[in-house]
Amino acid sequence: MSKSKVTFIQPQLRIAQQLKEAGGMTVAEALEEAHDNLEAMRPRALTELQMAAQNAKDCFQRFPAAYAPEPLQELYSISARAVGVGVICGAPGADQALVSLCRLIDTLMERRLWDLQSVAVHVQTLQLMSMGVRNRLDAAALDQILSGLRKVSARYAA
Repeated sequence: MSKSKVTFIQPQLRIAQQLKEAGGMTVAEALEEAHDNLEAMRPRALTELQMAAQNAKDCFQRFPAAYAPEPLQELYSISARAVGVGVICGAPGADQALVSLCRLIDTLMERRLWDLQSVAVHVQTLQLMSMGVRNRLDAAALDQILSGLRKVSARYAA
């Protein structure tokens, strides 16, 4: 019986070669460039957040006294489009308030419920967050406000 010889071949990966080659942008450089780009977008993002908060307020002021899906859908559209703008302009709490409002609206529409107070507290909080009040709130106070919004939107989810 003949003996066979086993040979192990280590494949050459392109990524290993590319990592050894000079050129391109480092991760640190890419992060710095991204940060600079976001800083340049900050004033416009704040304006967008303020416009979304105003549009949400205007929409809410037109809400009827009884359940109607159309105004809820309109407010949902306003809120969903604005999610993400808060983090760009330095108000990540606004994004959390928008997500909480969207969850609340989803639940209200699914169950055909009407709770103007729950919607109002979200819209009012969004107004505050868009006007720079977040700068005067410490982290604990902001967490309390956002926790309260999550409780309000979770009330119907159970």
